Amino acid sequence: MSACLIILSPGMLSTIQDKGRFGYGSYGVPRSGAIDPVSLRLGNALVGNDPYEAALEFRFMGPVVTAENGPIRIGLACEAGAELTDIQNNETLQISPWQTVTLNEGNILKVSALAAGATGYLTIEGGLKLEPVLESSSTYVRAKLGGLTGTSIQANDVLVVKQPAMPGKCERIMADPVQIGDGVLHVILGPQEDYFSEEEVEGFLNKPFIVSSDVDRMGIRLEGSKISTLREKGNDIISDGLVVGSIQIPGSGQPIILCSDCQTVGGYPKIATIISADLNHLGQMRPGSKVHFKRVNLNQAQALYLEMEKSIEASINSIQDYYGDGAVDLEALYGANLIGGVVDAERASNFPGNLEELV
Repeated sequence: MSACLIILSPGMLSTIQDKGRFGYGSYGVPRSGAIDPVSLRLGNALVGNDPYEAALEFRFMGPVVTAENGPIRIGLACEAGAELTDIQNNETLQISPWQTVTLNEGNILKVSALAAGATGYLTIEGGLKLEPVLESSSTYVRAKLGGLTGTSIQANDVLVVKQPAMPGKCERIMADPVQIGDGVLHVILGPQEDYFSEEEVEGFLNKPFIVSSDVDRMGIRLEGSKISTLREKGNDIISDGLVVGSIQIPGSGQPIILCSDCQTVGGYPKIATIISADLNHLGQMRPGSKVHFKRVNLNQAQALYLEMEKSIEASINSIQDYYGDGAVDLEALYGANLIGGVVDAERASNFPGNLEELV
């Protein structure tokens, strides 16, 4: 039988997500996919997977899982630690954020609440056996597409792993993960910025907003100074296409940032669109946090995207073997040059650098 990950407790709003469901917007099918695709990529790098291999996404509170029919190696991609309990030996091991852990049969892994951000991922070495729907395993709960059964993860769900953990491998840890954003989101104005006066646009760019409690994978409602459309334009448009990162201004005047599960068309004017380099920050925005918008042009947006990719590469390059806190990396120790020179006790003037005098 295949190794299985058993869900003892699902955590909060847990779903299966990968890169997303592209190319079906004209049929009214949302993209879905990881709400923080950068963390998904980093988590998959920890366990040696392809960047967008399907993983378990959770919000605010992590799941409790156990393994059956063989060991499973898991990557903990979030700002939260975990406890690994070995029931047979009555031992508990603390797991650091951004670390892999091998879950042997009967072990229980309990992921803590997130210390920062709003979204985390459990990536599984080798990936999960899933039946893609429209070329993606991402879960879109509203239409019951993808994932395990088209719904959020539930207690007692069984996730079949493609392969058991490879034996003898050292655990890995990411020393320098990409940092959670500081609340500044870069935007390109439009496509309906002409629905707003220059004063309203400047107010949108210069005044802070607060993330409301109305936050999910479909959108993030903000609270702040009301943004009014031009009287002759009104608050409605003929419905047109939407993308992740669109910022709608409904009749209330409070912005709505559209996220991974957003609808494909909408009838509110869009004052601006968040650039690709900042979309991962949407998955980490917590209720009560501040948001500022900063206007950039296309060239600046492209430069920020390249900068983000460099940060991701640096994070992946910071992955290293992990032997536990206080443990000695014997492989590195044996490979190091531990002798820097020789000193002759009878000839005190001789020291490393002057060894040619020892004749």
